Amino acid sequence: MNLRPKRTYVSSTILWVYSSFTLFLLAYMTYQAFRSKKELLSNTFGLPDTFNFANYKKLFVEADFLQYFLNSTWILVATLIIVILLASTVAYGIGRYQFRLKSVVLLYFLIGLMFPVQLGIVPIFLLIRDMGLLNSQWGVVLVLGSGLSLPVFLLTTFFEKLPKDLYESAKIDGASEWTTFLRVMFPLASPVIYSICIIMSVQIWNQFFVPLIMLQSDSNRTIPLMIMKFTNNLMFNLDLAMAGSVMATVPILILFFIFSGKVLEGVASGGVKG
Repeated sequence: MNLRPKRTYVSSTILWVYSSFTLFLLAYMTYQAFRSKKELLSNTFGLPDTFNFANYKKLFVEADFLQYFLNSTWILVATLIIVILLASTVAYGIGRYQFRLKSVVLLYFLIGLMFPVQLGIVPIFLLIRDMGLLNSQWGVVLVLGSGLSLPVFLLTTFFEKLPKDLYESAKIDGASEWTTFLRVMFPLASPVIYSICIIMSVQIWNQFFVPLIMLQSDSNRTIPLMIMKFTNNLMFNLDLAMAGSVMATVPILILFFIFSGKVLEGVASGGVKG
């Protein structure tokens, strides 16, 4: 008896239910963000009297949302640059060359996928403090930029799949090792790099724990910490919490949908051996 169609049907049903529930929550949050705090508290599930942008105006003017947004954007861009530079060079060395203990090095990066940063936050905190980077966005960038396990794994698999003829042709043309990497190998890995950037962007943008530990002043804090400040007194800041959640979710969601094809292509290129 072939159970494959039945399993596919069950899996599809679960995914549709989960996706529908997620979209409902997103739509509900967006809908509530256009209502006044009085309506939210007195008529939560009712129809609004009018839709207005007062919550968003208040978010930008009174809550200084733009500063939090710029902080999150700066940390995101700086972290992605560090991750791509380090992961691509490390993965190229592991993927293209044979050396002793190569499997141990790969295992080291794979183990990193199993342990969250929370397990080592105490020594990380002490190290960042001793470096003088506490309450500095650079401290957050260094901690988040050290999460190389997934990027190294995907890029290593990709570089291992590339035919050796490409490397040998570059050598015959007189290209140095760095020229071969920068002009031949790195451009070929662009689908994988796209997927890494999008996947890591979602993680970095929504990162709450590391900025909470490393950043003390509001001028350096990120959007998730801004939303936490609102939720600490939710009944008083419900309108700002709704508008802030929408502004935190929608940009990265739009970015993910735009580049979703690149994500699938990159994961397929970096995760399946030919």
